[in-house]
Amino acid sequence: MSRSPVIEGESNETGRRPGRRPLLSGVEVREEDLEPQKGLHLVGILFRISSVVILVLALGQFAAWWLNRPPGGAGIGLLVGDTIRLIVFAGLLWGAGDLANLMIKTHYDIRAARILMARQTYMIRKMGEANGSLPSPGLPHRRASDVPDAAEALRL
Repeated sequence: MSRSPVIEGESNETGRRPGRRPLLSGVEVREEDLEPQKGLHLVGILFRISSVVILVLALGQFAAWWLNRPPGGAGIGLLVGDTIRLIVFAGLLWGAGDLANLMIKTHYDIRAARILMARQTYMIRKMGEANGSLPSPGLPHRRASDVPDAAEALRL
């Protein structure tokens, strides 16, 4: 099983780094911007454990039949069908555990994108205020509805 490459000092989840700001999808964030997803992580673990238990029970059922076969091979069709159904269900549970982990990582990526977008919006606003294309937050500005003439409103 291969794991995705890990940036130096970054974990595979939130990127908590001792003595430095945590990384969230490659973006440095404040500690309060991180939201733990413990419940979803535990659900993923529970699905995987359930999957392994069902798989072991299916193999145990087959082994019990193999060691104590009924005469004439009776019940083989039922055994094979039931074992395959249990193995497929175990695979679906394992996949549900993977989906829970995918949801956690997607949440972290979306959160990092929102933080990055907020930072960019703030910087663009500050640049616009500095060069005069946007009004400063402390100065009153005129709205188009305040101007009596529509032609004059278009010139603003």
